[in-house]
Amino acid sequence: MKKSKKLMALLAGVLTASILFTGCGGTQQEAMKNTEEQPKTEQKSAYPEKEVIFVCPWPAGGSSDLIVRTLSKGLDGIFTKPVVVVNREGANGIIATSGLTSTPADGYTISSGTNGLFTTSPLTQEGVNYSIENFDFLVGVTNEPIVISVPAGSPYQTFEDLVKASQEQNVTIRYGNSGIGGIPQLTLAYLFQLADINAQPIPFKGTAPAITAAIGGHVDAVASHPGEVIEHAKAGTLRPLAISSPERAAVFPDMPTMKELGYDIDMGVRKFVFAPKGMPEDVRVTLVEALTEVANSAEFKKTMEDAGLIHDVMTGEEVKKYLEEQLPIMKDLIEKMPKQ
Repeated sequence: MKKSKKLMALLAGVLTASILFTGCGGTQQEAMKNTEEQPKTEQKSAYPEKEVIFVCPWPAGGSSDLIVRTLSKGLDGIFTKPVVVVNREGANGIIATSGLTSTPADGYTISSGTNGLFTTSPLTQEGVNYSIENFDFLVGVTNEPIVISVPAGSPYQTFEDLVKASQEQNVTIRYGNSGIGGIPQLTLAYLFQLADINAQPIPFKGTAPAITAAIGGHVDAVASHPGEVIEHAKAGTLRPLAISSPERAAVFPDMPTMKELGYDIDMGVRKFVFAPKGMPEDVRVTLVEALTEVANSAEFKKTMEDAGLIHDVMTGEEVKKYLEEQLPIMKDLIEKMPKQ
């Protein structure tokens, strides 16, 4: 009997221990499961971990070079690694841009660009091996719209006078420009097309000789950027009539935009920063935030305005949309431009 009681007590002890062990095991498993289900904390990007190459596809000394070096200086104040400017000029920016298509999309090579690289060069130059879809556009920084000006002694006081002369007197407006197929020439071609003006482009080897020809009365009008014509306007040798920017330019507050005159035009040379497509998202975000901060800084804005550039910050998405909208317009204009 005593043995039986001892056996019963032993079995009860084993059963109790088994229940306790199972409960503890279950608690441990649930704790481990809960730990696994906890969301992982997203680590902050360590980018950049080495120097960043900032490509300028044009020679040192121009407005694009100034933009790149001013942005680079600002980035140096944000990043822990240096930003190195490299000028890779050639074929009006095509060589450097083409080279980016085979560059790793890791955020360590970025480049400046203009809309012409994507809206006119592929249509006018052979061997262009890239398109808008090959790149991530990070931030837009400046705009250089186009101004149409006439000689001070011209009978045309306003753009409407040009329209009347062409439509009522069958006058052909001869306009000087820096070259057939360039943004200045194509902008005025588009304006004249919308205004139903008979016009003939007269190309020169650069804007300076085109302006000289206009001052001398050898052409009826000239296409230029605001910074190229402002001193002549102040001197009274040229009369600016309209500008292609969405809003009036601070340097010409009394000059109407082409949109104000009834022509839906937003054209010019827009400059921006882009990179090979496919960067890691954390790297892309870091770059966009840093570039946007610098582009919106008072120092950058002043430097651009002092150089005669219009400070006009755009998001990367806005830059891409602008390029996509401009491409069919440029294609139509280029197909209609006179053969050389």
